[in-house]
Amino acid sequence: MAKQKRPRTIPPLRPKRADLAQPLIDPLTDPAAHLAGIDVEPLFVALRIGALDGHLEEIATLVNDRLAAINAVEELIAASHLNVGDRVRLGHNLRPQYLHGRMVTIIAKDGEKWLVRLDEPLGRFTNADLRVYARQLELELPPE
Repeated sequence: MAKQKRPRTIPPLRPKRADLAQPLIDPLTDPAAHLAGIDVEPLFVALRIGALDGHLEEIATLVNDRLAAINAVEELIAASHLNVGDRVRLGHNLRPQYLHGRMVTIIAKDGEKWLVRLDEPLGRFTNADLRVYARQLELELPPE
């Protein structure tokens, strides 16, 4: 006769501690001032020595979600300054590197990306338009 398995018990979910985040989201307080007194070094040490290995997936998810939110905000801010027809420079955060700093003209918005045309054809991009994110473009400052 086979041994009966005990049903697996699911640990109770820990409540989210919204009270810890309250000073950070309160519009009347300065989050930077609140965070200035927090020492993050013990967190880094705990991560390095493996004390938080049981929580790594949750930590990684939180960090990745935060980075994605920051990138989305940066993209929205950068896109708000762009218009079709603008002349801009390709930034230093794209490949191939020989495109860095090249002047382009924005010819269309294509979903989340911008379609740009090189002012001077170069390399394998002699007859091609580039699709880039707004944060990969740098506004050309008008002459003073």
